[in-house]
Amino acid sequence: MDTDSQGNELITDAETELQKAVESSTNTDSNTKVERIMSLENMINGYMVDLKKLQDTLKDQSGMLKGTYENDAEYAGVVEKAKDVQKMKQTIKERLMKDPSVSLLEAKVNDLKQEVKDVRQALSDYLQQYYQESGLTQITGADGEVHDIVATVRLVKKRDS
Repeated sequence: MDTDSQGNELITDAETELQKAVESSTNTDSNTKVERIMSLENMINGYMVDLKKLQDTLKDQSGMLKGTYENDAEYAGVVEKAKDVQKMKQTIKERLMKDPSVSLLEAKVNDLKQEVKDVRQALSDYLQQYYQESGLTQITGADGEVHDIVATVRLVKKRDS
């Protein structure tokens, strides 16, 4: 063979080896990622089991505590008095609500509470979008104060449709 064909053959062999190395590296990266995901999934499942056990224990202990309170005569008497006071409170509140200015004020307070809830949700949505698009975890407010963007994630059972 002449030197040109040997050179081309060496280049082709080098390219093939490089391609194999890249594929191997990609497979290794994929395998490592899969292993990390599987490990995370195992840890999540373990914590879910632990959480369920803790919740069951908490429910049992809380039930025992509640039973202790309910079996005490003095406590039962105070609870009864509290119920009477609550009834009196509700009666007075109903009397006050008959005043149109008070009922109007309550409606305004309820509307403002709903507006605050809506604005918080919109702000949360925009912060999430800001984080996803910029990758930044802080934002400077209009007042110049720096705020951290904190994401909250929780696990919810899937509902059957």
